[in-house]
Amino acid sequence: MVAGMLMPRDQLRAIYEVLFREGVMVAKKDRRPHSLHPHVPGVTNLQVMRAMASLRARGLVRETFAWRHFYWYLTNEGIAHLRQYLHLPPEIVPASLQRVRRPIAMVMPARRTPQVQAMQGPLSSPPKRGPLPAEEQRVYRRKEPEKVSPETPVVPATTLGTLARPGPEPAPAPATGQLHPEPRS
Repeated sequence: MVAGMLMPRDQLRAIYEVLFREGVMVAKKDRRPHSLHPHVPGVTNLQVMRAMASLRARGLVRETFAWRHFYWYLTNEGIAHLRQYLHLPPEIVPASLQRVRRPIAMVMPARRTPQVQAMQGPLSSPPKRGPLPAEEQRVYRRKEPEKVSPETPVVPATTLGTLARPGPEPAPAPATGQLHPEPRS
């Protein structure tokens, strides 16, 4: 009995064989009884999820869930358990633990000469200019005198939501050298 579900031994063995061969197992979170697993022939996603839940409870696989898919990875204990269950020799290891052997030609690709673009046009970039002469640099950095533009007078608000009507501008104060003229009595 696997995780509260009766399952034929040949289907359980097929799940374990695929898990041991690849080292990982993927199943879409689809519990409908007629949704078949794409990698294990004749087995539903529900049966794969239940078999993996049984292995996970014993600490033989590590589970990850993302984007409606379960991912199970064999642990070292799981490899030893499945090797014993499937009666496999110790030389056989899961594909996730095997090193990929690449031909020497792929390891060191042939060196090519750098390609120079001979065509002028939108694909090429304009040539870089050297440093500017000293006179051009001074002209470039010189600031133009700012022109003073007459500003519009700011009208103070008298009460909330209403503006004061613009009236005649106040006359400039006499230049007597005092900051505040004395009040007349």
